[in-house]
Amino acid sequence: MSAQAISTSHGAAQSGKSNWELPSIRKILEDLPSTVSSLEARTETIDSSKQQEMFRDLKTIIEQAQADEEEKVFDLKELHSSLEEAEASSKRGRRDAQTLQSVCDILHKLWSCDSQYLTQATEIIANGSRDPSWRVPFGQSGVLKFFLDVISSKEKVDPSLLLHSLRVIGNSCADTNENREIVVEGNHTLAIIRYFLDPDLVFVAIPVIYNICMDYEPAHAQIAANRTAYILLKLIQDGAIEDNEALLNFAYDLIELASEQAGGIENSPDGTILLLMQLAIVENLEFSHFSSLANSLAAYLEKERFQNVCVSNMMVEGVLDVLRRSFSVEVDQSSAEDVKAIAQLRLKTNQALAEVSASPLFAQNYPLDSPLSHTLKSWVASSEDQLQICACVMLGNLARSDEVCRVMVRELKIHEELISVLKGEARGAVLHSSLGFLKNLAIAGDNRAALGEAGIIPAVSRLWAYESVPQVQFSAASIARQVIISSVDNISYLLAPLSQDPDSPAHQRTYLSLLLSLFEKTDSTPIKTEIGRTVASICRTLSPIARGGDEKALDLLDRLFTLHDGVAMPIGAMITQTQWPVVRSEGWFALALMATDPKGCAAVVECLHKTEVTELLKTALGSEASDQVQAEEKEEKQEIDKSQETKDRENAFVLVQGLLKNESGALPEGYRDLLEDLAKPHASFLKASAEA
Repeated sequence: MSAQAISTSHGAAQSGKSNWELPSIRKILEDLPSTVSSLEARTETIDSSKQQEMFRDLKTIIEQAQADEEEKVFDLKELHSSLEEAEASSKRGRRDAQTLQSVCDILHKLWSCDSQYLTQATEIIANGSRDPSWRVPFGQSGVLKFFLDVISSKEKVDPSLLLHSLRVIGNSCADTNENREIVVEGNHTLAIIRYFLDPDLVFVAIPVIYNICMDYEPAHAQIAANRTAYILLKLIQDGAIEDNEALLNFAYDLIELASEQAGGIENSPDGTILLLMQLAIVENLEFSHFSSLANSLAAYLEKERFQNVCVSNMMVEGVLDVLRRSFSVEVDQSSAEDVKAIAQLRLKTNQALAEVSASPLFAQNYPLDSPLSHTLKSWVASSEDQLQICACVMLGNLARSDEVCRVMVRELKIHEELISVLKGEARGAVLHSSLGFLKNLAIAGDNRAALGEAGIIPAVSRLWAYESVPQVQFSAASIARQVIISSVDNISYLLAPLSQDPDSPAHQRTYLSLLLSLFEKTDSTPIKTEIGRTVASICRTLSPIARGGDEKALDLLDRLFTLHDGVAMPIGAMITQTQWPVVRSEGWFALALMATDPKGCAAVVECLHKTEVTELLKTALGSEASDQVQAEEKEEKQEIDKSQETKDRENAFVLVQGLLKNESGALPEGYRDLLEDLAKPHASFLKASAEA
């Protein structure tokens, strides 16, 4: 954006009406501090002829400076042939602070006697100020400060004098930071903003603020603190500038600029976000204007205060309307910049809605039977990615209690729509948000059966090969673990054959086989760990039931160990990882459970052969030297407390006992002796621990 020359032409503006109960601009301005003018009272008496003489002197100085500048133009050949002459010629101009000091003195004298010539003099200066070479001298000579004092004066000032004063200020500040600093130092932006209320001056006051602000951060912060965003939004809402396209462009740019200032946002009235929402969904709104409003709204909703305002005042539907409107606003698809901008805008709006729905107030104000919830439910199956993501995230944030999750599954059947999304051609971001929502639903134990019956295991199994988005792989693996917790039926789905045709090779492979394939391929420790925890969960659920003679559990355990080579390897990865001590303990327990089954014991032996688990087993049940290593590790890793270490040692001992009982010759020569040596001292140790 470039600075604008301030002219005197403007279009007519019509006032609109609104039924919104929002503070008026006048009320907003009354609450802000007054700006100070250093001009003396206009009490001096100067003869009219003397005033006329001063005016002529001022005019002569300005005109002579302009004439001198014109004389500096010379032929391009002369520039190349005589650099010395060019340097001499450049010094003939008179646009310097010293020359303009006399102009500043005349202006003060004309002001002091309330001269009729002051307005004429100001117009001459304003016309000249469109030339960039005047800018710095105006600031250095005090001319700029004089006109800032004029517009800040509490005395009655002729409207034409104000108009031309604003022109001088705006043109002097265009691309000139040292002059902008003078304006900001005295908070004179507020004085200019007050003229937004004057229908005869608003057309020049807004461009003046624009020129002051462009690429000058201190001015950005000041206009934001002076509530410029709200004031401009209210002007637009009231129709005060609707017929002037240039003013609208300036206004929307300034609204977005002010929204980038955290301090200004905090100083804005609550109703600012309502104005942003309402204006953003106006029909036939230009994309650039829509973008300014939507980006500003997202910035406001980053703040907890406005999140609470939004939810408490039932404005969330308005934010949804803005997101929906982003799909109908006209965007130039041939412009890569515009296409990128609308995509970023949708992401920002979605993030804002995610933050809003994460508020504890959200569930209180928007229960499951609210119209907003019904809208979100309809968006789950939308053809627009960002609407689907929005629905999953916001409804997922509602799914924070078991009762709400049960209702979503039992009554709304929303899990069926989510599973359909997983089966379709949705992009990675949609899949990720859908999986996150399903994981929330699966936390309620009663829902796991319904999710299994709806086919969640086959649906997520195809995503275990979704290599382009690792987050999707992880979430898909994680939800498999989530739904099988304490659920024999869902474990049976996981261990079901990939094909019902007995003659097909896929009949001997299960969905768990696909998960184990992912374990072999991935380098991701979190994914490996989730797969290990899934296998551990299967053992934890089935082993106790199988010991009681349950036929289904026995059959499933048999399938687990006979159809899956390397099934214990993921559990070994749980033990060898070092990030989560609790997961390591879980792994020891699961491996011990496996060892109590003769077929499972063979899988454990394979794990001991191929991993570092044997060395860790020695550490857990080892000699005094190993105890010393343990002590050093404890010193380095304080998170491993004594009770957890004892539990790990107990499970390691059970593991060794199971191996010694069920290995049936699978152990290598000498390995059984090693295990027996490890087990002997710890039998008495664990007995003593139990008695203690």
